Amino acid sequence: MPSTVYKGDIAEVTFAPETGLTIKHTDATVQVYATTGNTTEIRFLGTTTNNILKSSRFRFPVNMLVGSQVVFETGGNLNNGDAANQGNGGKTFTITKNDGISIFITPAMASTAHNTAGTSAFASNDVMHILPYKTPPIDKDSDKTTVAGNAEESCKIDQFLGIASAITLPETKMDLKRYHVVGLGRDTSIQVPGKIITEGGSFEVNMHTARWLKYCLGNELIHSTESSNSNTALDSATAVGASRITLASASSSNVAVGDYIEIRDTATTSIVSDHEENATSWSGAFSGDFDRAETHECRRVIGKISHDILLDEPLKYSHATSTTTIIVRKVSSPTDIANTKVAAISATSQITFPVKHLLFSKSILPSFCLEVSQRRIDVDSDGSRPDLNGAPGDSKELTRVYRGCKVTDFSMTTDNDAALRLSVNFNSALCYTDTGRLEGTPLTRYAAHRMFDDTANTEVNRIVSGIGKGTQKPFMFYNGNIKLAGQNVAQVFSFTLNGTTGMVGHHTINSTSQATAGATTDQVPFGGSRNVSLMVEGQTTYDMTMEIAVDDPIFFHKMRTGQEFSTTSSGSAANQILLEFEKNLIGGTSAANSEKMVIIIDDYYIVEAPIQIPEDKGIVKSTLRIMPKAIKVVARDTIPKY
Repeated sequence: MPSTVYKGDIAEVTFAPETGLTIKHTDATVQVYATTGNTTEIRFLGTTTNNILKSSRFRFPVNMLVGSQVVFETGGNLNNGDAANQGNGGKTFTITKNDGISIFITPAMASTAHNTAGTSAFASNDVMHILPYKTPPIDKDSDKTTVAGNAEESCKIDQFLGIASAITLPETKMDLKRYHVVGLGRDTSIQVPGKIITEGGSFEVNMHTARWLKYCLGNELIHSTESSNSNTALDSATAVGASRITLASASSSNVAVGDYIEIRDTATTSIVSDHEENATSWSGAFSGDFDRAETHECRRVIGKISHDILLDEPLKYSHATSTTTIIVRKVSSPTDIANTKVAAISATSQITFPVKHLLFSKSILPSFCLEVSQRRIDVDSDGSRPDLNGAPGDSKELTRVYRGCKVTDFSMTTDNDAALRLSVNFNSALCYTDTGRLEGTPLTRYAAHRMFDDTANTEVNRIVSGIGKGTQKPFMFYNGNIKLAGQNVAQVFSFTLNGTTGMVGHHTINSTSQATAGATTDQVPFGGSRNVSLMVEGQTTYDMTMEIAVDDPIFFHKMRTGQEFSTTSSGSAANQILLEFEKNLIGGTSAANSEKMVIIIDDYYIVEAPIQIPEDKGIVKSTLRIMPKAIKVVARDTIPKY
């Protein structure tokens, strides 16, 4: 008998980093179509089909972009007052609606609107940038949903969340304002809906990779020395934050949608902000005193138009043509590993062509989106029959996409009887809900991802989603090794590393007021005007506790004398804390290319090192409390990018 209630075992959760989208005048006929009050409609005209449009219909799901922000560049037909590149600061616009053929933005543009092809159509050097925050990655195969049981709208939210043992969604809450009025008795007289809040999300994963530490710390660089038989080059320098880059025309054909590009730049950057940096650059090592690294980034190609490629995440660094080469990894061709150098893992858990990741904290945190689908019966979006209205065969699928998510704090811990676990707390800016089944003709619009049914359903797709074959086991406590101030701490019972990001969401008065009442069919109510518009990171703090068996009071003496442990002052890596985890080979104990993760702490104090007499007359334990200034992580695995 089909279930008549929603069941947790057939719920699905996937995620993806958010990214921007740049639309050029050459992509389609883009027109400032009409202005009504404080809102301007931008329309796509013609019959253009590419990785952004299908017959000039925008490939984003209806109203998925509500709340995203837009800036313009102009050198053509747009009014200079609308553009950010004309020396007057320009404007930042907010999307209040996207219906497939049009995008509606507020405040109104200064550019003249024409409802027929005319001078307001984008011309040479007119560019529209949809900014990354709150913008999911576009799916080049997304299309308009028109038939019940045939969901076509989607975003490229296809990444494996992790070996999650628990998750709490940042459910939507309405902040209701209540007012008592003098002279109207003791009861509440007036109630008015206020801001909409989507906070309080959390999940715990048993760590099979260091992936989520990127979203906790903020920055990722990679190290790779292999070449490939499919290389290309930049046509021009790229800017920080670019989500679309232009490749050299002579070699751009080497890149296809779905490939990964390694932007290998010999220019170096500082990876510290808590002390004056040294000149040593990271060489891919798991230890050592290094404060710089080459700006070597990796991105997945999610779209291509002519010689331009669309990236699944904005670039964190600028790249000059003189210092940059681009290596192409064709994950779609795992049988050609010798040439494409795709990371793969053998039957003995040894990685061929591994990827090394360097994670560290700087000025910003990346945002991510979370796709959640719940259903009553085990069928996907295409198999559901919303036209049956609850009868057998109708899964009543509820799909939501939490956008603009950022980590607020995290805790990584293990003990002597468990896997290494990471608990992450996060907030979301707003939530898109597929409301198709509430329309006059019920239908499921959004084609939700089902991780092991249609997403990570092949060996290749598992690598892309971050759960490569043979990598699914978590780091266990017996995989660990801890070094503190140059000493191996052999008798550790447990440790916990906590971090906060100082993340704060802000509601703003941003000209997106909506006079009409919200409808149940609104994917994002009130045009997103009542949701968080900004989420800004603040100061970071870290602390660590470690419970050890006491065989020498050395750490007590270092604590009571206020000794500073610092690679900065000593110029030596001997003072570092190294938390090392390395998965075993099958049939062996270690491997040059096994899965490995090391947390490195350069500067810290031990502030507590109690040595108490236990009541049970047993082993004497001490719970060290350690205060780091910053942390960095080096990891090795099969994931091309986190």
